[in-house]
Amino acid sequence: MNLNTILKVTIIDSFEEAHEIYFKRYDYPNLMELIIDNYYEEIGDCGGRGLCGTCHVKSDLSIVNHVLEEVEVQTLSKLDSSVTSRLACQIMVDEKINKRSFKIISDN
Repeated sequence: MNLNTILKVTIIDSFEEAHEIYFKRYDYPNLMELIIDNYYEEIGDCGGRGLCGTCHVKSDLSIVNHVLEEVEVQTLSKLDSSVTSRLACQIMVDEKINKRSFKIISDN
């Protein structure tokens, strides 16, 4: 996949409204920055370090064969999380999230 390929994610906000966001591979350092830049949501209190849980999202599918960093595991353990839970600040913006949906969980 070339760097100019247009990719897409669907973000479901705290009002249950879906927003399609188009991007190119590695345009942003992580999904949280993509969400903040394209659709403002009050997330990312810790600046993307994986500590606060304000960027908690649930994916439409679990991320297969992905090993979570210890800091993300610890933060998710403090939240009402599931197997499809991730921190948006820890999700790389690349073809692996193309055509995926992520619901912002705002009860943190």
